[in-house]
Amino acid sequence: MERLNYTIDDIKKSWLKCKEDLKSIISPLHYESYIVALELVDVIGDTLHFISPYEFCVEFIESKYYNEIKNVLIKETNQQFTLAFHVEGKYTPANNKNSTQNEILNSNTDINTYKSNLNPKYTFDSFIIGNSNRMAYAAAVAISDSPGTAYNPLFIYGNSGLGKTHLMHAIGNQILKNDPSKKVLYVTSEVFTTEFIDAIANKKNNEFRNKYRKIDVLLIDDIQFISRMERTQEEFFYTFSSLYEDKKQIVISCDSPLNKIEILEDRLRTRFGWGLIVDIQVPDFETKVAILNRKASENSIDVDNEILDYIANYTSDNIRELEGVINHLSISLMQGKEITLNLAKEALKHYQKNDIREVDASIIIDSVSRYFNLSVEDILSKKRTKELVFPRQISMFLCRNLTNMSYPDIGKAFNGRDHTTVMYACEQISKQVNTNQELKHIMEELKKNIII
Repeated sequence: MERLNYTIDDIKKSWLKCKEDLKSIISPLHYESYIVALELVDVIGDTLHFISPYEFCVEFIESKYYNEIKNVLIKETNQQFTLAFHVEGKYTPANNKNSTQNEILNSNTDINTYKSNLNPKYTFDSFIIGNSNRMAYAAAVAISDSPGTAYNPLFIYGNSGLGKTHLMHAIGNQILKNDPSKKVLYVTSEVFTTEFIDAIANKKNNEFRNKYRKIDVLLIDDIQFISRMERTQEEFFYTFSSLYEDKKQIVISCDSPLNKIEILEDRLRTRFGWGLIVDIQVPDFETKVAILNRKASENSIDVDNEILDYIANYTSDNIRELEGVINHLSISLMQGKEITLNLAKEALKHYQKNDIREVDASIIIDSVSRYFNLSVEDILSKKRTKELVFPRQISMFLCRNLTNMSYPDIGKAFNGRDHTTVMYACEQISKQVNTNQELKHIMEELKKNIII
C-alpha cells in the first residue's frame, strides 16, 4: 500500500471526530461501555492500534463493531486501514524512526521521545472525595495549580486500591491541561528499575538520565518496589536531587507509611519527607456508595439504592472491587438480565468479605410477617382481610424486586396464587411507594432486614 502522509497526531484528531460519528450509530449503552474508553495509541503503516481497559471489551469490539469503526475512519480520512485492538498494559507503542507518522519523534535525548503515560480517564472530576481522602485530594489540587512550589515532594501512602494512582494521574492531567508545554512523566518504580537495568546493560546511561532529569513533573508510583535494590536507590537519589534542585515537581506513592518502608536508604527517606506526607485511608460506607453511584452512571446503568448499599456493605475497602462489581452488572444487563439483588450477589462472589445468604421468597415472607407481627401462615392464607392483604402485597412486591422470580414463580410461592394476582399486588405497591412516606419507610426497614 502507498505510504500514508500523516502523523499519528493527525490520526488521533480524526479518531476523536470518528467517536462522535459512532455515537449516532451505536447504542448509548454500548457507546459508553466500549467506545468512550477506546484509545488510539499507535499507527504502523496502514494498521491502527487501539487499547481498551478489559479483555472482554476488546473481544466485544472486534466481534461487533470492527466494521463500523473501520468505516467511519475511512470516511473521515479517505484512507484504508487495518485495525488492531489490545488490552491496556499489554501493548507497547512502537518507536519506528523510519515511518512517516513517527517523524515527529526524534532519537535524541529530548523528552518528547516518550509519552507521559497518563490515563485521561483519571481526573479530579472523576475522583470521589470523602473523609478518607480529602487531605490527599486537596494537596494534589494545590500542586497541580503550582507545580514545584506548593508541596515538593508530595508523598502519598495507603493500601492498594484506594485511589493513589488515580490522584497521581489526575495531577499530571491537570498540569498538562493548565500548561500543555509541561513535560510530565508517570512511571512505576518497577518500570524505573527495569529501564535502569536496561540502560546499564546497553550502555545507555546518559539517555536514561536525560529522560528522567529533563522533565517538569515526575510521578512515580509504588516506590516500595525499590526498597531492596541498592543500585536503583542510588540512581533514584540522584534523579530526585536533580529534579528537586531545579524546582521540578515530584510526586511519590507508596503502600505503607514512610517509616515502614524496609531497607530504604536514610538519605532517600529523609528527602521523601521534605515536602508533604498525606495518606489515603479506607473509604467509609457513604464514600463507597458514592463511588458505586459514579461507576454505575459511567456505565449508563440504573441500580436501586438498596442494591448499592448491599454491594458497599459486602465488598472490601478496595475501590477496584467496586468497579469490578459494577462492570459485572453492566455486562449482565447487556445479556438481557435484570439487575436484582441476587444478580449483585453473583457479581460479589469473587469479592465478598462475609458470608452472603441467598434471598428467596421464604426469607422475604418471614421478614414481612415478623415486621407486621403476623405468622407466615397468615401471609400465605386465602384470607383477604385488610390486615393481611397489605403485608401480602408488600411481600409479593419485594419478591419481584429482590429476586429473579417471575410473576408465576411468585404466585406458586404464595400458595398457588395466579400470576395476575401477583401483578396487581406489585402494581398497587409500586404506585404508592414513591408518594406514601410511611410505606417508603416500611420498605426501607424491610429491605435492610432482608438483605443485610
